[in-house]
Formats: sequence, C-alpha cells, structure tokens
Amino acid sequence: MKADTLGKLQCAARDGQCRLFYLDEAGFRAAPPVQRSWSPRGLPHSIEPNSHCRRNVVAALNFGENSFIYTASASTVKGSDVIEFLDSLIQQGDGRPTVIVLDNASVHHSIDQHTLDRWFLEHKALLFYLPPYSPELNLIEIVWKHMKYHWRRFVTWTKETIDAELAALLSGYGTKFQINFS
Repeated sequence: MKADTLGKLQCAARDGQCRLFYLDEAGFRAAPPVQRSWSPRGLPHSIEPNSHCRRNVVAALNFGENSFIYTASASTVKGSDVIEFLDSLIQQGDGRPTVIVLDNASVHHSIDQHTLDRWFLEHKALLFYLPPYSPELNLIEIVWKHMKYHWRRFVTWTKETIDAELAALLSGYGTKFQINFS
C-alpha cells in the first residue's frame, strides 16, 4: 500500500505538482569500504586504519529534480540536527506541497507535533514514514550505495583531506554522478 502511494507521489513530483524528497543519514569513514582486494603472494593484505576520521551526512534526494541536498558533520546526527535540516529544506519551498519520505530511525520520530503542524500549515509539508525494514522503498539508499562503493575514489582520506573529498563526492551528484530513477 505504501509502495502504491509512493508511486503516485513520484508521478505527481515528475509532473511538478509537489516536491518529493527522500531523506536519510549516512556515515563516511576515512578508509574506503573494501569488498575485494589482493596482496602479493605470501603477504597478508593490510590497510592503514584511520578510525578517528569520520563524517556523518544528513541528505535529501529531490525526486522531481533528481538533485541532492546535504549537510555534513564530524559529530553524531541527533534529532535536533534532523529537525534543523528538515526545517531548512521545507522553508526553501516554492508553494507546492512537500512530501518527505523517511525510514523509522528514532531520530526521525523525535519531531514534536507542534513542529509538524507548523510545517503543514505554513508550508504544506508532510512527513511520509516507510514501513519497518523496507530500505528498497527509500531511493536515497541507492545513492548512498553508489557513493560509497562506486563513485568514491579508492584512497584513504586523512583528517586534512576528508572534508574536501567528501564535499567533492556529495556535490558531484547531478553533474559528475547521477542515477536515473525512471
């Protein structure tokens, strides 16, 4: 039932009748995720860990425009960070209704009813929660996968380079990198 509703919302967003966003958080470590590797015969494979170098990102995929809006931080994403990001996203509206698709992470449910009512009355914005354990319905999950495993340069970032490398990766969506969701 939720999948059918999402399909109708996607059609409305393509026709320009509403703004549809898929929101989620992701973490990026300095060392790239290693799925396959090699090493010289007789020597073990090793990567220098850099566990203290991590960035957390809150982002929204604009389905109708196929664009990406994000904010990155060195600290853990909390409910207040999500509310601040959502508030900024909603206030950038152009008068059309806005629907924001969220999973059931606890930080997504920390929004008080007064704020939800204000967003609805002032900006025609609604939150649309996905069913539990349904990441296949949250299209931004596909973007995260591509960013982490396909588009990221396979180099270890340092404390000095992580912010610039992450900004280049995230801001490249829509120009250097793109996914066709049609």
